[in-house]
Amino acid sequence: MDAATKQTILKQCYSKRFDEKYSRKFQYQDKAADVRNFVKLTPVDIIDLLDTASAAARSQARRLLQLMQGRPWLPSAAPHEGGIGDQRGVDNNLHITLKVGDKSYHLRCKEQPGLHVIQITG
Repeated sequence: MDAATKQTILKQCYSKRFDEKYSRKFQYQDKAADVRNFVKLTPVDIIDLLDTASAAARSQARRLLQLMQGRPWLPSAAPHEGGIGDQRGVDNNLHITLKVGDKSYHLRCKEQPGLHVIQITG
């Protein structure tokens, strides 16, 4: 992804809300070596995860990045399993919940090797 596209996507993020009000909520807890370690996921991290999504999720990730260029977006939950669910039920896979415009998406992830997106549902 080129730098100009990345900046366009970043400008659409509710960065003040993301960085200040919910900073603890948007932290990823890495399970490496059985040590729990909090690492904050920034808007740039979310974009990079989508940009480097697995082959199976790549086309979905590209479409989502295109949507994010023209709509406000916000990670509404950091990587987690379960949650409160919605009409589709609880997602017990490790996922990030991302709100783009008025629609929510689950970025399903795997942790080996490192956090990466393997599927996007919405």
